[in-house]
Amino acid sequence: MHRMTRLAAAAAAICLILGLGRGAVAADPFDVYAVLPLTGNNAFSGNAAKEGLAGYQTVVNATGGIKGRPLNFVYQDSQASPQIAVQLTTDILTKHPSLIIGDTSVAGCNAMAPMFKANGPVEFCLSPGYRPEKGGYSYTIGLSAIDEAKAIFRFLREKGWDRIALLVGTDATGRLAEPEFAEVAALPENHDTSIVTVEHFNPTDVTIAAQVARMRAARTQVVIVWVNGSPFGTALRSMKDAALSLPVVGVTGNLSYPELHTFADAVPSQLYFCWTAVPASGQPVPNGPRKPMQTAYAQTFDKLGIKPEYGQAAAWDTAIVAVAALRALGTDATPDQIRTYVNGIHGLAGVQSAFDFRDGEMRGIPVSAARILLWDKTKETWYLASGPGGSKL
Repeated sequence: MHRMTRLAAAAAAICLILGLGRGAVAADPFDVYAVLPLTGNNAFSGNAAKEGLAGYQTVVNATGGIKGRPLNFVYQDSQASPQIAVQLTTDILTKHPSLIIGDTSVAGCNAMAPMFKANGPVEFCLSPGYRPEKGGYSYTIGLSAIDEAKAIFRFLREKGWDRIALLVGTDATGRLAEPEFAEVAALPENHDTSIVTVEHFNPTDVTIAAQVARMRAARTQVVIVWVNGSPFGTALRSMKDAALSLPVVGVTGNLSYPELHTFADAVPSQLYFCWTAVPASGQPVPNGPRKPMQTAYAQTFDKLGIKPEYGQAAAWDTAIVAVAALRALGTDATPDQIRTYVNGIHGLAGVQSAFDFRDGEMRGIPVSAARILLWDKTKETWYLASGPGGSKL
């Protein structure tokens, strides 16, 4: 079946799941620009995000669009370069959009954010590691690095793994996360758990043998690898080459079926991620307020022949929030109106969580939603490994 035909069929199924009627959409499209790394070393995340946005776009257009206008995501390839992301955004701003989506990396979002600081448009960054300025125009729908660190440390502490190596890239993701992990390690509840070594590497490095040797010398029990995309594979392969077989905790952006399949030969037997309780492809959807949306999400991608993971979910949920604002306010909404609307959202069901933006953190997902997931390298899927906040199941 042709891709667009499958999208239409998926949208019709979602209308039934969510109890929505199909609405005719005949007016001019309403463009929403998305700056994504569709090529380059972070293309895994960019293309997953594109799939997530495209899937939800079809749902929106099958249910009336935006005030009768079809939603149309326009994708711009940042090539995993913050400089190119800025160039693309500069061009987009000449069209005076009320909101923009992108990038999928901390570095890309950091580069773009100053362009929106004065009076918008509203930015929805797709990297949970990004730190939005409170009261500003930028959002990211995901757990913060420090919230993830708290859940990870609790999980490791309760596992009895108290000698931790932190391996971080020299990029923005690593620079921002390192002090937050140090802060969490210093909390009273973690007094018997310590980061025994902090190792750095450039994301362009092809091996990190020296860092791995130092982790071994420090008698490390578990390694937290805080880098996204192909450099994550470099870290895993270097550990395998050195026969350092330890549990690994990775950045959630690496929870990608195609990425982990590519790295399959180097994936350790115990690979963990911190995310929320999103069922893997083919797993049953649990009962609860998010079941209709999670079911719609799963069935959409099942009909498309895509196994969705973190990237699709983050983009889908971002689209849910953006569309909710546009449907409530109309296509002529100003950035200030959209910001005010988003800041008041609570109880809006998404795939990852029920969103609540009233705390001013510009994230929408509460800390209580955090879970640790275990990647099964044989079955290439994940399973819940913790309860809320990294607690034992």
